[in-house]
Amino acid sequence: MSPIRVAFTDFPGPFNPDRIAALLGQRHEIVLVDSDPDYVIHSVFGHDYLDHRGAVRIFFASENVRPDFNLDDYAFSYDWLAFGDRHFRAPNFLLYDQWRDIRARGSSGLGGLAGKDGFCNFIYTNGDGHPLRDRFFHALHAEERVESFGAHLRNSDRPIGAAYQGDWTRPKVEAQRHFKFSIAFENSASPGYTTEKLVHALAADTIPIYWGDPEVGRVFNPERFIDMNRLSIEEGVARVLALHRDDAAWLEMVNRPFFAPDAPLDALGDAALLDAFDRIFAQPKAQAFRRNPHFWGQRYEERRRAEVRAAKLVGRLKRLAFWR
Repeated sequence: MSPIRVAFTDFPGPFNPDRIAALLGQRHEIVLVDSDPDYVIHSVFGHDYLDHRGAVRIFFASENVRPDFNLDDYAFSYDWLAFGDRHFRAPNFLLYDQWRDIRARGSSGLGGLAGKDGFCNFIYTNGDGHPLRDRFFHALHAEERVESFGAHLRNSDRPIGAAYQGDWTRPKVEAQRHFKFSIAFENSASPGYTTEKLVHALAADTIPIYWGDPEVGRVFNPERFIDMNRLSIEEGVARVLALHRDDAAWLEMVNRPFFAPDAPLDALGDAALLDAFDRIFAQPKAQAFRRNPHFWGQRYEERRRAEVRAAKLVGRLKRLAFWR
């Protein structure tokens, strides 16, 4: 089989592209290119993928953004969506070593509180997430010190390195291991949108205080975390403090299984992800396209291109005005 020419575009950094390329390399000979790819795999941090008109387009996003099947042939996303052979559910945590860790372990298995010298951590660089996240941080911090060692609301000099630089997940999770609780609120809420935040908190053997995906219990055991989708801020703070002050109750909860009894774990592993890519690559390229290139499909894409050009022009004009 000939090498597969793949371009990665519109990602915030190399972490996800490197992980995806390494995974694909287990079964395929992948050649990474910047021009004339057979397949372009893209995220949502730009629109460069539109420049690859002759490539099969594959959406692979780590943000709460729906795929646009008018512009893409296939999509890997958070959604519990069935759309023929064009969609595969692939939360971004599938690419993380911590996901493999908690799948292998099944539960924390702690014998005591040794090493848990911290109360609760809060690790965020983005201050533009849902305001509930910051409100909960301030409410809990008013009762017991919450250590914030990300860039947002930072109140600690604990080093963990920059997000998305190298394997940034390891120092982050190692730092979390010192705590009993982790605030693991998503940036936003949508069915299926569960990110690495919950996985990292579990891998660190903390009790996650989670808000976001209303269907998170389809995969993760609701008895293993504090589900803020179902509690008010006041109720959540009270629940955390009660567990904090009762070591036996905290230890009992932290040792419950990570996953719901009927969690579809077989569909959330490397083999299933590779099988989905295999189905795309197994076709002759000419037969792998799914988006409509004719009439309304063409008009739709041209309108999107015009919107992108207009947005870029506005951005340039704003920059020029700023520097005058």
